[in-house]
Amino acid sequence: MRSLEARRARVALGLTVVALGTGMAVALATLALKVGDDVALALRAAGPNFVIQPRGASWTPDLGGAEVTAARASSGFDEAAVADLKKSFWKNNILQAAPELTVPAVLGGQAVALVGTWFDHPVATEEGAWSTGLHRLHPTWTLQGRWPRDGASEVALGRRLAEQLRAQPGSPVELTIGAQPLRLLVSGVVSADGADDQRVWTSLAQAQALSGRPSRVDRVWMSALVRPGPRTPPPDAAKDPKGYERYMCTAYPTVVAAELEGHMAGVEVIPATERITGEAHIVTRLTLLMLLLTAAALTASILGLLSTTTATVVERATELALLRAIGASPRQLLSLLIGETGIVCLAGGLLGWVLGSLGGDAMRGSALGAATFQPVLLPVALVIAALVGVLGTLAPLRMALRLDPARVLHG
Repeated sequence: MRSLEARRARVALGLTVVALGTGMAVALATLALKVGDDVALALRAAGPNFVIQPRGASWTPDLGGAEVTAARASSGFDEAAVADLKKSFWKNNILQAAPELTVPAVLGGQAVALVGTWFDHPVATEEGAWSTGLHRLHPTWTLQGRWPRDGASEVALGRRLAEQLRAQPGSPVELTIGAQPLRLLVSGVVSADGADDQRVWTSLAQAQALSGRPSRVDRVWMSALVRPGPRTPPPDAAKDPKGYERYMCTAYPTVVAAELEGHMAGVEVIPATERITGEAHIVTRLTLLMLLLTAAALTASILGLLSTTTATVVERATELALLRAIGASPRQLLSLLIGETGIVCLAGGLLGWVLGSLGGDAMRGSALGAATFQPVLLPVALVIAALVGVLGTLAPLRMALRLDPARVLHG
């Protein structure tokens, strides 16, 4: 300990080098542990990644060129199915959902889709009320005015459609459904981009009343946290039961879809495969970037410790030679130097874990919500610090053991 106190500047420099390298690795590891969920949660603002529709609705059989729609698809399914989503095994992964009922209509002389949906609707679940709807499913959409009230004769127009009709919030529009003209109030204008900018939105209750289909919906859009599916086929349940169980307990899109279909009779759950695959590519690239940054930080830390330890050996050459001259064996000398280095690395590892956890917390908390310390990374930090210590002091230790006491002491 006296030797460490006598070289406070060098010890502090070595401690700083180890702590910074370890801290960077811990910070990036903290991000890596949560990057998949963080990115998936952030990308959920882009919209839903599942659609639930009547079984057979996506199947268009080829019967001599005739377009045939399955009978089940035309009748839709009960809106109570939305509440069943929160009764499934994956209820905690399901973030938002919005049912839709489309009614063909004519507005301003052009055919439009009148879409009935929930905007911010409370759904009773076992855990309490679940507020969900279009507003939460598409948080990036901007609204001028307000959403239509449930059951009211109000609509929200897509931005492009509103520009064509020169309609604004508060102005009336005439909508024709079949042969029935309706006078509705424009409550808001939605900037949604794409085809949604040409739609007319109303409450689900209003659409059901106008179409004569009470409690029915055509589809449900759903946003859920899932992991990209593996490229290999799922394990065989008979040959690898543990692997199959592990596969079925992982939130892969096909697993989530199959489990939800088991809770909702007569429907099919279709994942947006391209969107989920795109999210996987983003996560993979972010993980690779963090690995490269970690390698660069540890390399710089090792080089910094190597430089510091080499300078320390050169400064202590006379002291080390004197120890050898009075009978210290190479093993004893090695134990002394390794013990000093171990103390510095242990302290640097602990300090690096604290700094890295705080750094990771700051990086995640600024954009993606609050994070917490990861105790599982403490032993990782100590191992990284030990690795930095070994690689950073190996060459200086060999140099110290090769010192010739007679040559050093006689100048």
